[in-house]
Amino acid sequence: MSQHTKGIFKYLIELLLVVVGVFLGIYVSEIRGDEQTRKQKAQSISYITEEVINNKSKLERSIKYHRSIKTEIDSIAQLLTEEDMFEHYIGNDIFRHNEIKGWKGIGVNYLESTAFEAAKISGIITEYDIEIVKEISTIYNYQAEYLEFGNSILKRMINMNSSSKVIDAFSSIELMTSDLLNFEESILNKIEKIEWLPVEQGKDEPSNEED
Repeated sequence: MSQHTKGIFKYLIELLLVVVGVFLGIYVSEIRGDEQTRKQKAQSISYITEEVINNKSKLERSIKYHRSIKTEIDSIAQLLTEEDMFEHYIGNDIFRHNEIKGWKGIGVNYLESTAFEAAKISGIITEYDIEIVKEISTIYNYQAEYLEFGNSILKRMINMNSSSKVIDAFSSIELMTSDLLNFEESILNKIEKIEWLPVEQGKDEPSNEED
């Protein structure tokens, strides 16, 4: 073998070693990247799971409260005449919302969405299974609508003034015990249908408090 041929052969061997080295480096880097992504995905889903479970507990408490107020308000409605309903609310001795048995306010629960928003901002949500994304997005969208509606009822109550009638306060509470309650029951129903979510708080995932 000539000196020239040996040089070419040596060059090819060195080139091959460089190519293999680069390939192995890329391969190892991709494996590490995939593993890191897998861990981030698992952690993100764990955070969302905990958040949804906590929100579920809040909803269950709110539903119990709103059902109890509904029972009370339905009983009161039977005692009020149409004339009573159009009496001025302020200063009346016919109906006062804060005298309803068990009254603790409108009871809008500020359901958390931090983990879900973090997953969207980081982009890790794109790694989720599409069905999981659909289920999660539906729940959080309903939550946002629920909070908006609940706050609108709260504003109605806050904005009552000297010209407000009994029916204004009464109708706000009826919205709380009908539409707002339906919102809560609907969200809870969707949460309970998620197959990958633990059935009971603390069963498989971390586990809250009512606002």
